[in-house]
Amino acid sequence: MVFCKRILVVDDSKLARMALRALLNDLGVTAEVTEAADAETALELSERSCYDTVFMDYNMPGVDGLSAAAVIRARQPDAAIALVTANAQDDILAEARRLRVAFLGKPVRRDDIARFIAAAGHIADMGVAEKV
Repeated sequence: MVFCKRILVVDDSKLARMALRALLNDLGVTAEVTEAADAETALELSERSCYDTVFMDYNMPGVDGLSAAAVIRARQPDAAIALVTANAQDDILAEARRLRVAFLGKPVRRDDIARFIAAAGHIADMGVAEKV
C-alpha cells in the first residue's frame, strides 16, 4: 500500500466541504486535506496524486460521486472512500458496498468520521489517536 497521508474532500457545497474540514480539524487530523468542488476535479486530482482517504458527495453536477468513487477505487485500490450523502437509496448503497465504499449520512457527524477513519486503519497515521 502506498501511504501518502492525504485526504480528498469532494462536494459541490462549499459549506459541506468547510464542515467536513472542521470535523477533521476537531479530530486532530494532521493529514493534508485537498478539496474539490466536483467529481471531474476530483478525478483530475486523483490522476496526479494519491489519497489515503476520500470523502465523496453523491449528488453533484456532471459525474455523480459514486461513479467518481469507482474510478478512484480502480486507480487507488487501498484508498478508504466514503460516500457522504443524504441519498440512501438501496441501489446506491448496494453499488457502494460492491465498490467497497463506506456510506456516511448527511449531515455528517464527528463520530461517524472518527469511526470511518478508525475502520480504515489510518488513526495513528493521521494523528487522531488522542481524540477518537
